[in-house]
Amino acid sequence: MLVFLVSSAFLLASVHAASLTTVSPGVQAQKNDIANSFPFHVQLDPNYQLYWNFNATHITFKTDVKTKGYVGFGISSNGKMFPADVVMGWVKDGVSHFSDRHTTAHAAPSVDTQQDWTLLSAHETHDSTVLTFQRKLETCDDQDIAIVEGTTRVIFSYHPSDPSDPSDPSDVTSIPYHGSERRGARSLLLLDPPASESKTPPSPASVRTLEFLNGNFSVPGKDTFYHCTSWALPDLGGKHHLIRYEPIIQPGHEKLLHHILIYYCQGKVAASMAGRSYECYEETPPQLGYCYSVLIAWAVGGMAFDFPDHVGLPLGTDADPGFFVMETHYDNPAMRSDFVDNSGIRVTLTKELRPNDAGILEMGVNVDTNQAVPALTKEMLSVGYCSADCMAESLGDQEIHVFSNLLHSHLLGYEIRTRLIREGKELQPLAQDSNYDFNYQEMRKLHEEVVVKKGDSFIVECLYKAPNKNKSTFGGLGTRDEMCLSFPMYYPRMSMTNCLSRVQYQLPVGMYSVESWVNSLDWTKQSNHDMFQKQTKESRVQVYCIGSKRFSSFGTSYNQTSLHPSVPYVEPSACN
Repeated sequence: MLVFLVSSAFLLASVHAASLTTVSPGVQAQKNDIANSFPFHVQLDPNYQLYWNFNATHITFKTDVKTKGYVGFGISSNGKMFPADVVMGWVKDGVSHFSDRHTTAHAAPSVDTQQDWTLLSAHETHDSTVLTFQRKLETCDDQDIAIVEGTTRVIFSYHPSDPSDPSDPSDVTSIPYHGSERRGARSLLLLDPPASESKTPPSPASVRTLEFLNGNFSVPGKDTFYHCTSWALPDLGGKHHLIRYEPIIQPGHEKLLHHILIYYCQGKVAASMAGRSYECYEETPPQLGYCYSVLIAWAVGGMAFDFPDHVGLPLGTDADPGFFVMETHYDNPAMRSDFVDNSGIRVTLTKELRPNDAGILEMGVNVDTNQAVPALTKEMLSVGYCSADCMAESLGDQEIHVFSNLLHSHLLGYEIRTRLIREGKELQPLAQDSNYDFNYQEMRKLHEEVVVKKGDSFIVECLYKAPNKNKSTFGGLGTRDEMCLSFPMYYPRMSMTNCLSRVQYQLPVGMYSVESWVNSLDWTKQSNHDMFQKQTKESRVQVYCIGSKRFSSFGTSYNQTSLHPSVPYVEPSACN
């Protein structure tokens, strides 16, 4: 299972006093609108509170840390000390000290040539140091890390003492080491955090809530554990709309709960399978093997998710999901065995139906052992297609509006992107995450709804890295297997529920499966990696569209180049 990796090296080093940057009144007004309120918050550890806000150009942080010494904060591409964009600050004798730095190794960070982080305020209380600071999302500085949509890994540190001599920024010896107990890392959605936005709540008489709870589960004394419970939807007496979900975190278990996922099951599941409690991936009953389609995703730091006021996810009819599995990831580094947990998810349903039924479309690579990431793979791209033929057959003459999306891979996934193609031209990605974290999955509301039209198609790409893994990994349902999926949530609901593809490899004589072929090769030879990736990229693919009707496009074989855009999307740069 994934756990956050945090370097034990010296996390942050010397800083110097920095004066506030002078800005024009217009820019200052733009900055102030996100510097005076902080709607987003997470507790990074029992002593470290992080608040933030952002607009189209800037992000502002406030750290409130129980220490009278220095405070460190940073953005890291991998959750480790290197590479990282870091700041450090403290207040000594009423004077604030703050600077922008970067790391060049797992060692004390160097002062940036260009100071892009701006200290807005700094003060001490009777037991805490509070810093408020800001920077542009994209500074165009090679010593900084751009802050973009998707997962951002933040690192933090603090110490009870101030540096002994702040006068010389190059003197790292005056900075006391924070120790292993006063530092850490956390994955966050800084620019697309979940938030409650419902403006027109339904009447109380029409609302009912359901709670998926862990049933006072005794958490094992392990550093990480995945607990699964199975649920059958009760008889709702007719169609309802799911309009909201929110976490229920047992007091005192805020750090124990890492993420909660609720999957819905494909097909019918016997009611007798409800009420099961088991270790996910290790003890999954065969009858629940196809309960992997994500319905709800919450991760630490997440808030309630409200559907748009004109949309609801239908439940309660034969066409709707009726059986679910809830996965709870417990992060228990102290390996305590005295936690008894009843946390979970609360969903809000209403019989006041909204104008539009939401649907969830599963797109990407078909989940089977035909997908492979060979041992010792430095980097490899898996690609899944949803063809224009499948989309056209499902849409008919209507359009759909996508309002949120969840990206899903497993432990080897590093980057995921959902591409949208229209008439040969690639549009802005529907969703992308350049720092994907299996343990931080959230349904991410799009800033603007995306219209999908007849003739459009999708490509789902997953970048995998396994340079130190001596065993090949194949597609499958277990967390140690791999997946490459995207789950857009949209309206109005159409007939297609799954749109997946499968590479048609040309197997050598005597080989009858991709798994046996991959396992027969020597992956210490780069020539085998080159050969396999060439086949993966150039072989034909079959696309499977599945839903509430029979699709004539099901199983159509395509040359991959015919599914690619003739005009790829180019991300605009703020640094030109």
